[in-house]
Order: sequence, then structure tokens, then C-alpha cells
Amino acid sequence: MATDPMALDQGTSAQNDVGQFKGSTFEFPPAILRVKILSGSNLYKTDHLHGIDPYVEVALGSDSSRSITLLRAGSNCIFNWTVTFPFNPTHDDEEHSDGLVITVWDQDLGAKDDEVGRCTLPMESIRRCETKRRAFRGKVKLLHKGRLSGREKKGGSVDIEVYWENHSIFLATTDSLRKSLLETPAVTTEGPMVGVPLPLNYCVTNFNKLSGVAQTLIDRGKVSEYTPFRTYSLRIWYVALVFQGYTKGWNRNYKAAQQIYGKHSLSSKTIRMALRIQNFMAYSNDYVNNHSQVHEISGMESLHKMLQSYDTASQTQHFSSPRYTYVIMPDSHMHFSITSKKTATDFLSKHALHAGAATEVVYSGEFFFDQCSRRATETGKTALVIDNNSGTFGPPKEKLDLLKLLMQLNFGTDMPILALDREDPLLRELSDANGVE
Repeated sequence: MATDPMALDQGTSAQNDVGQFKGSTFEFPPAILRVKILSGSNLYKTDHLHGIDPYVEVALGSDSSRSITLLRAGSNCIFNWTVTFPFNPTHDDEEHSDGLVITVWDQDLGAKDDEVGRCTLPMESIRRCETKRRAFRGKVKLLHKGRLSGREKKGGSVDIEVYWENHSIFLATTDSLRKSLLETPAVTTEGPMVGVPLPLNYCVTNFNKLSGVAQTLIDRGKVSEYTPFRTYSLRIWYVALVFQGYTKGWNRNYKAAQQIYGKHSLSSKTIRMALRIQNFMAYSNDYVNNHSQVHEISGMESLHKMLQSYDTASQTQHFSSPRYTYVIMPDSHMHFSITSKKTATDFLSKHALHAGAATEVVYSGEFFFDQCSRRATETGKTALVIDNNSGTFGPPKEKLDLLKLLMQLNFGTDMPILALDREDPLLRELSDANGVE
């Protein structure tokens, strides 16, 4: 039984009889739980020589999310990171028996990350934090458990804010999502969908000047110079709910994937290690040199504008639209970067790179924005064009409807979303019309 580090006494929460997904019927949770991790103090030093590179992981049942890594931030650091979860205050404790689990980790390059410390906030206490006015604010203590001895020690503390609030968005979206998931075809929505996009997507951009070093070593001189490239990590909602726990393993019929995953040779192990190192460099926040920014995204238009702000090449070439390589991971994050021959990113598999050499993803492919086709000209609307073009994982076209639905839920329907199979002639037509590289 979890102890209560918050020691709250804030009354009772409102009740709601909304059910959860069971069989062929489900409802959205009626509330949003907001967890803000402000700072860490006196965090346990798992690395006494170089200090720690901390990040936070917050988990509620099967939902979890992690912050960016604060490189060289040490034991006293500012996270200033917020994560939100779909939340049902009427859940019995058996469904979320672990409560809200907050864990601080020390990220290690090329090795298993070390747990700095963790704490658990019981559901009973969280239920009392209804609305921001009744939020819990304060420090909670972490416990560090020795990896070998198993003995518990003081792990420091984190300063947090926790509260939940009812949100009509989840209730308004229920009928649309049920219809989309349970009818054939799965997605028919083209007009406005009530209650979407869902709130508070955040996107972390990173620009690490060492992001291509590992590639130049493994490519054995194929790339004489590496070009640093920007990566994007986007928190998205309801990946597990929409895809129903589906994941796609690596494609055993794809030669590059076989070189990465299919062999137990020293060469394959070296490639996987190099991919993990490059992923670490590409997605770790360079906190000291300020090479990372956090953007709040609300709707597809705001995502497009954010990407345009970093894409200097297409700003000078009116008829050129960049192509992005993406993976959607089981931890509800979408990782992506520009696909370009001008950057040294052909590391056997860009998708394996973005997945950190993970053997499974939820979905993967490429996307770009259609602004120049006949469709765009006649309607006056930009559209997201997203596909399943990933040789490494070979995601099935039968799941494209679910991909489109996931995009609609997270970014709304104000901007058209075209989810196309990699063999669809329309994909090539739109790509050519937009001068996509």
C-alpha cells in the first residue's frame, strides 16, 4: 500500500459514472490530471564523478510520459515541466493500484539509465485535488533503491503541483471517436469534429551539434562531413486507446533492418549501439547551451507554423516543401526530423534512429504539408499528407485510418489530413506538386 507523501486534507471530489473501454463500448475519461514538476533538490548522485543528467518520468496506470533530459544539470535543477493525463476520479484503486508514480532518472550514454529516486501519490489523495484552487503544491521526498543492495536511501525531493479538472472536451469527443473506431470505414470525418484538438500537446525541439558524429564513424567514410540536424519530440494523446495496444515489429524482409536487428554479429551490435548514441545526442536537451526549446501546440496550424519557423530552406524556395521522417512510440511520443539528402541522416534507417534502435513502434512513415497542389489551390487550404513509408518497420496500410484518427484527435480537423499508403499514386502526385525532396 502506497504511503501518502502529500498528507492532503482537501475534501472530496465530484463523482461521475463514465465507463471505460470494455469490449466494443468505451467512453473518454471526463477529466484531465495536470502534474507539474518544478524542480529537483539534493537529488541522489548516481554518478559521483560527473554529476547526473536528470529527467523525470510520470506514470498513471498504463499512461506515462517523460521530460527532456537536463544535460549536466546536477542534483539541484529546474525542470519546469508539465504533463497532463486523461483522468477518471471514479476509478477504483485496483485499476490504478500504484497511484501516480514520479521517478527521477539519471540518463547514461550507452548504458542503462540509473534510477535516482521515486515517490508514489495515492489515488485517494489525488482525488481531493479537484480544480487548481485545491491543488497540492509542495515538495515530495524521493526514495532511492540501490541497484545491487536493494537498500532504500534518501533520494532528494521534487517540487510539484498536482490537480485535476473536469473537461467537456473528452465528453464531446466520445461519440465521434466511437463511430470512427467501431464503424467501417474507420474514419469518415472531414468536417469539424466537436471538441478537438485535445488540449496541451507539447513539442520539444533539439539541435545538438554532435547529432551526426556516430553516423560518420559507422558509415565508414560514406559521409565525409556530418551536418547537425534538428529533431522534434511531440507528446500526443490516446495512442494506446486508438491503436488498442498495437505495435509493429521490425520488417524482416528489409535488408537495412536485417543489418540492424536480424544479426547477432559484432557489426549489428555496433550499429544498434551507435543508433542509441545518436538518438541520445539528437533527443537530449542541451540545457547549458540553450539548443532546445519547448513549444505548446494547439491544432495542426500551430504545428505547421512552428515547423516553418525552423525551416529556412523552404522559406527561400517557394515551391519546396520539406519531408519529415516520423515514428510513433508506445510511450505516446512522436519523434521526427526533416528528411533531407543535404544532412547526414542516412544511418541505414532514419526510423530506427528516431526509435532509438527499439525493435517495435506503433506506427512510422513520412509526412509533409501540401500547399501547392491543385487541391490546395482550389480549396485554399493547406493539408497534412502523412504516409506509412518505412521500410524498417513496414507499417500496414490497414492501420492508416487509425493514424488519421489519431492525428484528428490531437490536431483537429480544421486542416485536412490525408493518410496515404506508400504505394498510392496520389502520394507521388502531391509530393511532386510540392517539390518535396
